Amino acid sequence: MKAERVESSLHPRSWSFNRQPDSSGRQFLLLTDGSAEAETEGSRFTITAPACLWLGTLASGRLRVDAGATGYRCWTSEPLVIAAIGDQAESVGLHQLADRNFALSLTGQAEHAATLERCCNGILRELRQPLEGSHLLLSALLRIMLVVMLRIAGGEELVPSGSGAKSGILQRFRQLVEMNFRSHWPVARYAEALGVSADRLHSICTSEIGKSPKALISERLAHEAALRLERSSLTIEQLGHALGFHDPAHFSSFFKRMIGVPPGRYRKIAASLQQEGRNAPTPGFADWP
Repeated sequence: MKAERVESSLHPRSWSFNRQPDSSGRQFLLLTDGSAEAETEGSRFTITAPACLWLGTLASGRLRVDAGATGYRCWTSEPLVIAAIGDQAESVGLHQLADRNFALSLTGQAEHAATLERCCNGILRELRQPLEGSHLLLSALLRIMLVVMLRIAGGEELVPSGSGAKSGILQRFRQLVEMNFRSHWPVARYAEALGVSADRLHSICTSEIGKSPKALISERLAHEAALRLERSSLTIEQLGHALGFHDPAHFSSFFKRMIGVPPGRYRKIAASLQQEGRNAPTPGFADWP
């Protein structure tokens, strides 16, 4: 994560972002005075303080603040965003929020604006002098920021525009997966909790997403395993046990089948890439609705 305070200047300032695929990240701007604009994916956002801007699609673009503008600018990597989103049922809304580009006016939102500013200052302090647990603290501050923006935006606006009952079942399925993927629920148990047959759940997932429920559950589990291999100092056996694998060989076999390399090899690759300042190729699960 990177952050800076945007100080008042006699001239406009601009930044390009996400020009390199291996160093892309989410962009956040909190504007406390003045005006700014951003261009990305053919869209333009213009904001006037007090306001904030979140660019979460990982597309390339340009951010510009006018002369005299003040505020905070942050860049955050994908692993930190995933850590901030977490894996509770409420994480679904945060995930949908984080994947969007949007601007929010903070007029009449003084308490929320103050919270966002405190979080930005906390991030700056931690980045200046990292201490033990810095990653946890930064992800916690980012989570607070995402929750604040979710409240300002209104959670009901974040429901995807899919149609009817199928979209609702997919959303509830996702919530259940977030809460239970470590418990290795079989597809039939998810279907029972959703009040549909296993065949019905399979039909919805394959028609709407092109993947079976089992594949989606496995991808979520593999994604979590990869992130923990990158960040955790746990042994492979301890990490596998924390993810519900009681047999280390079973965990290694699952991970190699999903990712293509054994967990130990993946950890070495991730560590090497991090030393070079590049992100590890963590598998995503963007196919979710």
